[in-house]
Amino acid sequence: MNLKLAILILKHLLLYKMREKIIIILCFFSVFKTEAQQPYDKLIDSICNRAKTISLYRDSVNWDTMKHVMKMKSKNATKIEELKPAFDYLLNQLRDHHGRILLRKDYSTLSYFTDYKNKRFKDKREFNIEAWKVVNDVNLSYSYKLLKNGIAYLKIVGIGPMVDIEKESIKIRNSINKMYKNRVIKWIVDLRYNGGGNMHPMMAGLGPLIGDGKVGMTMDSKGYRLFDWEIKNGNFIYDSLQVVYLRNKITFDSLPKVVVLTSRWTVSSGEIVATAFKGRPNTFFIGEATGGATTETNFEIFGEVILNISTGYFSDRNGVVYDENIPVDFEIPFEIVAGLYKDKCINAAINWLEK
Repeated sequence: MNLKLAILILKHLLLYKMREKIIIILCFFSVFKTEAQQPYDKLIDSICNRAKTISLYRDSVNWDTMKHVMKMKSKNATKIEELKPAFDYLLNQLRDHHGRILLRKDYSTLSYFTDYKNKRFKDKREFNIEAWKVVNDVNLSYSYKLLKNGIAYLKIVGIGPMVDIEKESIKIRNSINKMYKNRVIKWIVDLRYNGGGNMHPMMAGLGPLIGDGKVGMTMDSKGYRLFDWEIKNGNFIYDSLQVVYLRNKITFDSLPKVVVLTSRWTVSSGEIVATAFKGRPNTFFIGEATGGATTETNFEIFGEVILNISTGYFSDRNGVVYDENIPVDFEIPFEIVAGLYKDKCINAAINWLEK
């Protein structure tokens, strides 16, 4: 081979190799830059993969599209709070109006369902902001009273997630014990002011009044039972989990008469309590159909956020599934009045109990 030709070929090879290395280096920095711009891609992948497995509405969305759009909406995020548009998109596409994304640091809500025009359950009743404020007042607390003719009145309000579960359970149980010792056999359980929260103190406290046995179930979208809700020796067991143990000092000869009061503001864990009373003997419902957050929600931690989305429907002990809201036997519109005996629902409850 001609020496000049050989040198020329060698120069071209060297230039080619150098260009190849430069291209490789540029590609490396390009990939690094892309990853740096989207630090939350792995978090979004993890949350989407889990939601695809457990969501009650998982079959209603395209998960590849979901991930792509969520990553586009979060590509400029530099802190966890800036993922709100991506998480809003997740809940809106699932049409999960009971779902939430919470911040792990303080359990505050980062994201929730906002596409109300596309809500699965369309409640056409008027939204009264003043009534909503009263029901969801953080200063509202559990109360009880012995009414005329030996009727016990229990006002079960919403209980926040960050509470001493045993303490709140005992508060309700002790009042029932006190009434039981006074031989009370007629009860009003008022859930109208129950905006949800932690179900365990409510159900554990009320356990003996609800009665032992299977008191409800969680069902999937195809009607298959996921797990049972039970009262065993007065204690509440949910999906084989007993959060609090209370000594049961109450033994009714037969389940006493109970009127349950509900309103459109009764939601979430308040609706769990209502469902547990559905199908119970000697029980009557007065007021309004509940608000329609009748889904089990899972509570799962992913780094800085908590995924809390719907995974199943509430069902009563007889297998009736409440995929919208929980109806009443006798309807009376919700009103906020001063004085128990001026309350139309309470007076109607007294009349039914005295029959």
